[in-house]
Amino acid sequence: MQNDQGLQINFENLLKLGYGVIDIRFKDYDFGQDSHKLVIVRVDADRDEFYHDMLKFYTTKELRGNEVYEVWTEILLHKVSMSKVLKRDIAIKVAALDYIETVYTKR
Repeated sequence: MQNDQGLQINFENLLKLGYGVIDIRFKDYDFGQDSHKLVIVRVDADRDEFYHDMLKFYTTKELRGNEVYEVWTEILLHKVSMSKVLKRDIAIKVAALDYIETVYTKR
């Protein structure tokens, strides 16, 4: 998945290797124009449902298929945008909820 802000993540391949992207960092790290510091975790079980379950936990939304990857990428970028405005790293849950309330529901 790549978007216009240069964040490129192949979620499916990462999951096949047993990893998932759960967060993106801001502020405490040196960001270049096209570099993002992703937080990656080991996913040992339920790989097919990992992002679906995570989004449902954070937002209570039921998403399926490639929309899950698209929405998760947009939430990560939304977190960076919110963090820049607030000049501090915000929680991924805050970014997820704000994204669902302010962006996703207006699609």
